[in-house]
Amino acid sequence: MSTTRLWVGALASVLGLGACGGSTDSGLNASGGSSSGGTAGGGGSGGGAGSSSGGAAGAPSGGAAGAGGSGASSSGGAAGYTLDDVCQKTQPQGCEWSKACCTQSGFGYDATGCAKNAMAGCEKNVEEVKAGKMTFDPTKVDACLAVYQKLLGQCTLGVHEYLLALDELKTCSLTFQGKLPTGASCDRDAQCAPSADPNVFVGCDDVTGKCTQSKRLSLGATCAVGDAVADFCAPGLYCDAAWSPTPPYPGVCKTATAEGQQCNGFKPYNLECGPGFYCNKGTSLCTKAKVGGATCTETIECQSFSCSLGKCGALAPLVDQKTCTG
Repeated sequence: MSTTRLWVGALASVLGLGACGGSTDSGLNASGGSSSGGTAGGGGSGGGAGSSSGGAAGAPSGGAAGAGGSGASSSGGAAGYTLDDVCQKTQPQGCEWSKACCTQSGFGYDATGCAKNAMAGCEKNVEEVKAGKMTFDPTKVDACLAVYQKLLGQCTLGVHEYLLALDELKTCSLTFQGKLPTGASCDRDAQCAPSADPNVFVGCDDVTGKCTQSKRLSLGATCAVGDAVADFCAPGLYCDAAWSPTPPYPGVCKTATAEGQQCNGFKPYNLECGPGFYCNKGTSLCTKAKVGGATCTETIECQSFSCSLGKCGALAPLVDQKTCTG
């Protein structure tokens, strides 16, 4: 995924759940966007949807390898899923959960088109399992479905909400597990091998067509802010960057100032309130980022990290035209 869909397209084509946010990913695999970083929200012009924690939060395909069903195994899970029927059983639910968001977002909804698109995505993963290129763990399906039902019900996600959902989405990456290493050519997230590190998120970058990874950084870790930055500070932290003439701007992950607490309103490009919040220059208080249509002067003031002509851009929905109508 491109960085502009970092959290907007947090979901991917998941079994029968549709290609959310324009992702090219397919199958029950959590797609969290490109592992290449986005802008940090500094400056008054619109632009990339990068994380103010420093860099972009990549696709949440990381985590432990899990108890994947090996090869073309079709043993059922708690709900009796098999490799031969998992697409048929999950696809109707995914389309039904997408319907309200599709309608609300202006894409319209066609049940037949949605189902056809969802089935095609899921079946790609099934074929790769049968070919020995992936593994399948049916015991992870129900937990993943619950996550997608919840997130599709929200329809949009801001960066703060997305970062908090990463661990939930990780469950989905353990259902269909690819085997491709970082740097290998890919066309969807599920093909890339997940990391055993719970703080490393793996996905297929739809710009480079390569398996890439991003790391969630802890307090005190070295971080950076810039378009090409992959790693990001964990929720509750921010990248305290040293601004220089050229990006990426190096820094250290520090504890973010909480919403409603005093911040330095005189500091240019102040990221101290963390992703999804900004330091209000009028009140010098950390404030939740603004919704689409609100007035703005800097990208960091907007949930979408897009400020154009003095107005915040709207968050894009977690569905797209192909998801909704095929």
